[in-house]
Amino acid sequence: MGKRKTIGLFLEGDDTLQEGVIAKAVLKEATEKDYNVLLFHSLMKKPPYEQGELSDEVVFGEGSIYAIPDYRMFDGIIILGEVLRSDMMKKIIDNAARVHVPVIDVNDTYDGCYQIGYNDTIGMKEMVLHLIREHDCRNIFFMSGFKGNKESEDREEAYRSALEEEGIPFNEENIGYGQFYLKAVDVVKEYLSSHDMPDAFVCANDTMAMFIIKYLNDHGYQVPEDVIVTGFDHTKEASEYQPSISSVERSLFESGTQAVRLLEQLWDGKEIPLHSLVPAHLVLNQSCGCTDHTKLDLNRINQEKLRDITRRDMFIHHITELWRDVSPKNSVEDMLEVICSYLDFFQWDAFNFCLCDDIINQGTRKSKRIHGYSQNMTLVKCRRGEPLEMEPVFYPDILPPLDLQGENNLQTSFVPLYLNQRIVGYLWISAKYCMQETPMVFAMLTVMNSVIIDLCLLKEKDTLVDKLDSMYVRDELTKLYNRFGMRRFVDKIMEVAKRDQKYIMCIELDLDGLKKINDTYGHDAGDNAIVQVANAMRQASERREVCIRSGGDEYLVFGIAEKESDAAAFIQRVEEYLDEYNQRNAWPYEVTCSCGYCVHPAQQIHSLEEMVTEADKLLYQVKARKKTTRIS
Repeated sequence: MGKRKTIGLFLEGDDTLQEGVIAKAVLKEATEKDYNVLLFHSLMKKPPYEQGELSDEVVFGEGSIYAIPDYRMFDGIIILGEVLRSDMMKKIIDNAARVHVPVIDVNDTYDGCYQIGYNDTIGMKEMVLHLIREHDCRNIFFMSGFKGNKESEDREEAYRSALEEEGIPFNEENIGYGQFYLKAVDVVKEYLSSHDMPDAFVCANDTMAMFIIKYLNDHGYQVPEDVIVTGFDHTKEASEYQPSISSVERSLFESGTQAVRLLEQLWDGKEIPLHSLVPAHLVLNQSCGCTDHTKLDLNRINQEKLRDITRRDMFIHHITELWRDVSPKNSVEDMLEVICSYLDFFQWDAFNFCLCDDIINQGTRKSKRIHGYSQNMTLVKCRRGEPLEMEPVFYPDILPPLDLQGENNLQTSFVPLYLNQRIVGYLWISAKYCMQETPMVFAMLTVMNSVIIDLCLLKEKDTLVDKLDSMYVRDELTKLYNRFGMRRFVDKIMEVAKRDQKYIMCIELDLDGLKKINDTYGHDAGDNAIVQVANAMRQASERREVCIRSGGDEYLVFGIAEKESDAAAFIQRVEEYLDEYNQRNAWPYEVTCSCGYCVHPAQQIHSLEEMVTEADKLLYQVKARKKTTRIS
């Protein structure tokens, strides 16, 4: 019997309309094939398109969950959604590439992985052609989502293509932007104030279609007798609406199944295309007139709704009781005992917390943090009807050993616990269902996060002396160490490196063109550039290097190195961070830096000042070459 395969499933949020369906398919296919599935997902749903990307603080907190696993445990990875942000996607794909693990990304396109997409264009075009050819519609209004949104643009292009194929002139006034929600009603109202009723409203999603039908009904129009309305997504709500919505259904479940099967082909050594498409198909219902106005099974629908309402009411009741019971507790153990008492309601046999040491020990002992997690953590096992179990966990093994080759395959979920940029730990649940399907489960996880965070705040032991000390050793703007901090920590680095017979690396960095940025764009822009270099240094630090702001636009890095190339690798990570930052923000100026470095065996170093002088000379040569290149 061969080794059981393990799939990493990386996803975000609680989008039951898309990611939940795909994840359910992955879990079903994996269960049938006896594969393990380890789910790593945030609780954060991507914000609406017009609000832009998530903040750095949220990405750091939510994205910490993707740094937990050792990617060598995976035989393949499937990514659903954009996983917070493009830079986080790149990090996951790069981590997988380093250990030669294939990645399948569903519904997005990124370099370095295979991709499964949906043929929205063909599905939407078929809907418009159906209205033209079967219902003789000539004047068709297209209700798009957001301007600039890829899904909106793809579906709008399908609409234009169908009109062109049928020889119908395109009219710019027949496109509106309903923002995938209630804005669609305002667009229809404004359009009808100066235009005749069109033959059909074709909507880029079902939600806008339902809003439009309600508005038309409220104003005396009947669908489809007076005007046809169609949607996109084929949601359960749209199917049960009156009239039921004719829509385009993405093959979400099929894409999840196909993702697993593509991994199987790769495991067998077969070649697969970089980009695969799953088809969308029409679901023709009452709103275009293709089916009669039949009476829905209202008894079944009402029973389902009553069950959901009862379950929701019970959930609210239990959450209220949980807060009441946990509020007076003043220790981690007592709080977790309370949470354990609610396992029956959520039908969980067990769940586990892995908490940073300063949370469990109430601030009395702290360790260094890597990727947000402390080197020393405590695994708390909560079992229904049994006492709490606690055991230590040490970095890099902050994900305790999993029995991947046991009697049964695993389906295990991991979600982050954090407050702003402070990582508290993570929650680990073993459950034979996809949590994406149950918004109430996500709400419960959010409450658990809040409970642990409250404890973190309650037991915070940072005294005023600690804060004053931090002010003394850290630079106020960048939060890097200043020269006082350097003196405090660099000698310790030297001591450890000599003891372990390692190398010491010294890197000097200089922000390029700070004066020009200040003179041209103002000192706020200059401060931002200074901070971004500091952020790049923090991001590049993998071995607890001491990062220092030594002057206005000057920085130093001291660290223990395993080999001479570690310094060059550190600089490369800094440059990659800044390149990504510049591409993402598109400011009128670029943030770049010049670097000089030296690496020597610790036993041979007489003075750190000598290393600084050597790195400074090499930095000067780098800047001179840059200046010569610009002049030439």
